[in-house]
Amino acid sequence: MGGGFVLVIALVAALVWANVDAHGYVATWLHVVTTANQPVPPTLHTVVDLIDNGLMTIFFLAIGLEISRELAEGSLQDRRNALLPVVAALGGMVGAAAIYLMAAALLHPHQGIAKGWGIPMATDVAFTLGAIALLGQRVPRTLRIFVLALAVADDVASVVVLAIVAHHRISLWWLLAAMATLAVVVVLRRRTRTAWWPYLLATAVVWYLFVRSGLEPTLAGAFVGVLVPCAGKTSPGAVLERPVHRLSSYAVLPLFVLANAGVTLSSVLWHSSSAVSVMTAIVTARTLGKMLGITLAVLLLIRLGICDLPEHTSWRQMTGVSLLCGMGITVPLLFAHAVFGGTPTLYAGAQLGLLIGTVLAALLGSFFLLTAGSRYGPGGETSPAGAVGPSIRKEG
Repeated sequence: MGGGFVLVIALVAALVWANVDAHGYVATWLHVVTTANQPVPPTLHTVVDLIDNGLMTIFFLAIGLEISRELAEGSLQDRRNALLPVVAALGGMVGAAAIYLMAAALLHPHQGIAKGWGIPMATDVAFTLGAIALLGQRVPRTLRIFVLALAVADDVASVVVLAIVAHHRISLWWLLAAMATLAVVVVLRRRTRTAWWPYLLATAVVWYLFVRSGLEPTLAGAFVGVLVPCAGKTSPGAVLERPVHRLSSYAVLPLFVLANAGVTLSSVLWHSSSAVSVMTAIVTARTLGKMLGITLAVLLLIRLGICDLPEHTSWRQMTGVSLLCGMGITVPLLFAHAVFGGTPTLYAGAQLGLLIGTVLAALLGSFFLLTAGSRYGPGGETSPAGAVGPSIRKEG
């Protein structure tokens, strides 16, 4: 929850700074820190490059470590329990992309905005879990675990899509070197159960090889993080996860939001029909698309008799959390920069769409959850003060 608060503060600060002193905001983050003559990767020339292409590796490492822990001893260990949130995550991504493409075709079919279909897909773990934490006992524990697993699966799939969308020209030999390094990490995983520093070294090496290969370099953190052993209190993953997560939540992500979310609400933006179309398509996809995709995917698995709805959970609550999953700033901004970075007006429209979509998803999701009628104790059971909401199980 604390990380969510820090992100909100960073978001507000970015908006205020960009609109009070637009020149200073742009000059700060686009300040050139390296030159072409220095032995520095070309992706690190400006301050914002250092954040987006360098520090964000820590964020993806935190995601990778979380995935590894959930696979080893968490909600993803039981394949049946893991199937529902995984399919729901894919459904939400497909729903968001489909609604975006439909809205883009209706609003601005000939301006190339359809290539932004990947922007509204990813769920923001920090914002979504922060919102759920603020709702307290209105959300049962089983549903919290479902959302966490969904967000993890969403991040994995988003990482794959981002790797496909964000690349420019792949250098095969550097890519093979990166794959070989990851293979070494697999061997290391089997032989080293306590040392954590080799995994940090491997992250740095894979990051550099991804830079040279043309892949999104920050994804190195996710690929290495998934391979870190996380079972047991003395495992490398257990040692690394807390400090990496704190560094990501309280430093890296707020800095990323501060550097990337400062959209200037000028009349130029509102007078650009293509920018307004991008904004509208993203807002629609983040709310309607995510909600429909997640709930329909869950409904399909239940109707087929493959999975059950989480215990103590009603369909109203499922709709509420599916709306909360429409909150997203971090990974979606990486998508937006990858596809619209060369068109400032469209990028600004995407920024504003993500901001509005996140706020709207939070309000709508909170409304559904607050009006669900039940309160839950720490174990997920209904508290005496609340009425028991319908617990829907497998339906033939």
